[in-house]
Parts: sequence; structure tokens; C-alpha cells
Amino acid sequence: MTHLKQHFNNMRSQQSTVSRSRNRGVAVLGVLAIVGVTGMLAYQLVSLQSVSISHVQLTKSYDQLLAYASGLEELFSARLFQDWFEAEDRPFDNYNEYWASTDIGFEISDIEESEFNIRVFDLQSHFNANALNDADSLIAGTAFNNLCSKMRLPYNSAPKIQDWIDDDESIQAGGGEDFEYSRYNPPFRTPNQLIADMSEFDYFLTFNDEEAQFLKDHVVLLPTSQLIVNINTVSELVLEALLASVDVQENVSSFVNDDRDFTDVEGLIADYPYMEALRPNLAISSNFFRLEATVYIPNLGRIDFTSEFFRDPDAGDVTVYKRDFGKRHEWEEELEI
Repeated sequence: MTHLKQHFNNMRSQQSTVSRSRNRGVAVLGVLAIVGVTGMLAYQLVSLQSVSISHVQLTKSYDQLLAYASGLEELFSARLFQDWFEAEDRPFDNYNEYWASTDIGFEISDIEESEFNIRVFDLQSHFNANALNDADSLIAGTAFNNLCSKMRLPYNSAPKIQDWIDDDESIQAGGGEDFEYSRYNPPFRTPNQLIADMSEFDYFLTFNDEEAQFLKDHVVLLPTSQLIVNINTVSELVLEALLASVDVQENVSSFVNDDRDFTDVEGLIADYPYMEALRPNLAISSNFFRLEATVYIPNLGRIDFTSEFFRDPDAGDVTVYKRDFGKRHEWEEELEI
């Protein structure tokens, strides 16, 4: 009896030992699970913090680059205003003036290898395609067709642009209005307002790279329906297209290659009588300009932008009416990045 009792006691002792071992094993697994979860949470927090820090750094760098871009805009605006202020001495605009200089005139002394590149354009040296909306213009459509023929652009470019801009539903020969575009996939309607950017052409016209570059070099989209070109800066092809629209076939190569500093339209016509038919479309100064610029700052990055300016001919006030940060500019000496 005593032996049996001792046997039972031994069995209970063994069971108790096993039970304690199991409890310790469960406790160890629980601790390991908690440590694992805590480690994963810590890793996630550190990763999110790193992403947040990188995001803040990128935002700060981009804001600094924007500040430099804004400074270049202010610099160009100041040059345009100074040019207007000195109009009594130089009442004309041409590319020999200071506003057209590509020299920045300053450096960031505490940042080595920083680079700034700019180039400027007189937009009234180009053809304003929004002038196709001017019902009173007798030459805009013909002149644009003449210009397009230089590159053999689609014959219906002018009427399609005109229908895109005008506020009626009548279709020009070769043009297009809502009825036609409603059959496209996806369908769309004409905006019936001035075109703001050449990317709108992609809706209703198809150009290859060479044709698109030709348009960029000779055509602009000003926020006005007027067709006024600056005779001191107008390009050869645009001037020939304008003259051909009034049945004047004249070789103007020598004219545009000379230094042009006409101070009034009357003096121009006195020297070149064939310009008389273009009198309503000629000016000696400009109101619209474009600045293309690239800013590169080591450890900050690079920003490319294009800004277009309007200078009030009466008060000289300069306003940026368009900005584009989506076009990367190419330079003769590419930035070392």
C-alpha cells in the first residue's frame, strides 16, 4: 500500500514538472512573439520616418529651386521695365538690347558649380495663331496658310484652328466643330476660346516632330486676337508669309539679316514701300516675351521652366501670364549633372 502511494506521488510530481515546463515554453513563445511584433513595428516606424525625411528634403530643395526660378523671372521683368522706361532714347525693341541678353550678371558665391542658363524671345517676331479668330483681319488666314506651306503642313490646319477658337457652330471648309469631334473616342467639344498652349493642337491636328518644331520656331499663341509683328525682330519666314498674303513676292533675306532699329513704321515704309500693305500689322516694339531658363544647384537638383510675359505699353507694368515647368530645355553646353 505504501509502495502504491509512493508511485502515485511520483507520477504527480512528474506531471507537475512537465506542466511547469510547458508553461515556461508558452511564456517564452509569447515573449518571442511580442519581441517580433515590436521589432516589425519599430522597422515600419523607422522606414516611414526615413520616407518622411526624404519627402521633406525633396520639398525643401524644390522650394529653393523655385525661389531661384522666381528670381530669374524678377530679373527679366526688371529688364523689360527698364527698357520701357528708357523708351525715349530707344523706342524700339530688337535683340541687340539689354533685355535680350543671356548674361545673368550674378553668381551664387557660396555654392560652387551652380549653373544658370537663360534665353529670351520676342513673341511678336512669330505668327500669332490666335489671330485666326479676328474676323476683321483680312490676311491672317492666308498668311498662316502661306506659312504652313513652307513646311507642307496639313492644308486644313488654319480652318481647324479657327473653328476651335470661334464661338459659332458653322464649319469652315476643312475645319471641324462639335458635330465632328463628338464622334471621336473619347468625344470632346471645341472650347470656343483662344488657344493657351500648342498641346491643344493634339486634339484635332497631327504633326510629326519636325512639323511640331517648325510651329514652335515660327508660331505663338498670344492671349489676343491681334496680328501685330515687330518689324525689328520678325523672322524671315513669317515676314514672307505676311507679304505673300497681300500679293507681294519679295526676297527679304537681306532685310532681316541687317541690324534693324526702325523707330517708326512710317520710316520703314519710306525705305521699303512694299511694306505699305502690311501697315496695320506692323510695330516697332513688342508687348509679349518669353523666358526659357534652367537652374542647377548641386545637392538641390535642376529645374527647367518657361515663362511668358506681357508688358503694358502704356504703364510699363510687366506681368507673367503663363508658366510651364514641364519642358526640359537643351543647351549648347549641357549642364554637368
